[in-house]
Amino acid sequence: MIFSEFARLLASLFVSITYITGSAHIIVLIFAAICTTIGRSLFQPSFQAAIPRIFSINDLTKANSTSQIIEETASIIGALVCSVLLFLANKSTVLIFDFFTYFLSIIVLFNLTNLNSNEKKSFHFIKIYRETFSYLKYISTENNNLFITLVGSSFAILFTGAILRFLIPAFVLSLGGEESFVSSIFSLIAVGTIVGGFLYSKMIFNITSLKLMVFWLLYGIIMFIMPLAATHSLKLLLVLAFVLGFMGAFVDISLVSSLQLYSRREDYGKSFGTFSTLANSAEAVSGFIAGLFALVGLVSSFLAMSAFIISTGITGVIKMKKNKDITPLNTTGEDDY
Repeated sequence: MIFSEFARLLASLFVSITYITGSAHIIVLIFAAICTTIGRSLFQPSFQAAIPRIFSINDLTKANSTSQIIEETASIIGALVCSVLLFLANKSTVLIFDFFTYFLSIIVLFNLTNLNSNEKKSFHFIKIYRETFSYLKYISTENNNLFITLVGSSFAILFTGAILRFLIPAFVLSLGGEESFVSSIFSLIAVGTIVGGFLYSKMIFNITSLKLMVFWLLYGIIMFIMPLAATHSLKLLLVLAFVLGFMGAFVDISLVSSLQLYSRREDYGKSFGTFSTLANSAEAVSGFIAGLFALVGLVSSFLAMSAFIISTGITGVIKMKKNKDITPLNTTGEDDY
């Protein structure tokens, strides 16, 4: 996690210096985006794999819910802080503030890290994908529930990323909506996610991959309804955005919890690393997928990609139902979780 934050710190510092000195260029932004993505790809699985080692099995749901709430709350607060800094100062101040957030994160992580680990591993791009598919092949026969969780969620993310990043803004603007309305939609998604994070542990007591697939199914249905509702009234998107964020929290928390519960403790790193590789690859391809679907029209592509998410959820539910043993590996056998 320290390495990932250090990579993002360097990217932020590089962008800040080039902007302040007036030498900013598109190449600089590309380099920063690559470093930031690499850092995020390393941080997320490392952080999620560390949670089960800090909290007990019975506290995982609350820990994951709290993590989700903090993440979404921070995204809202961060946007507000940046807006204030832009209003009171300038863009340079925002970039410097961004740099210091990574610096502060590194200091905190240094106080939490076990520095006795001296194991070093070389980084090989091809090796990462080879190990990913090797692990998928292994769990496809030894741990089918984990396999469906990983592959099903990654496939759903492929279309979810395209809809959230490209189709929703383009669709709203095509219907005459303003950019401020697009911002309102994403703000309500974030608020819905926070509310969902608060209520998750109070509503869901027994986490399984089957429930995760059901949540993906419901998430896809909400997305499918959005373009249909918008043709009648654009304001209906605001309500659906909140509901989408609420269900998104259930998906995210169930996904992380399922990976933690269905993985063997010694395989936490492999499971989250594999998911990170698949999810980031899916997000990278999602823009290309959105472009292809957009050729047939925004509404059609919106509906088609939502239908793929729904079909992913249905397929996952059917396959889970066929598995006799849907009990997670890392459970205490108690009914309160």
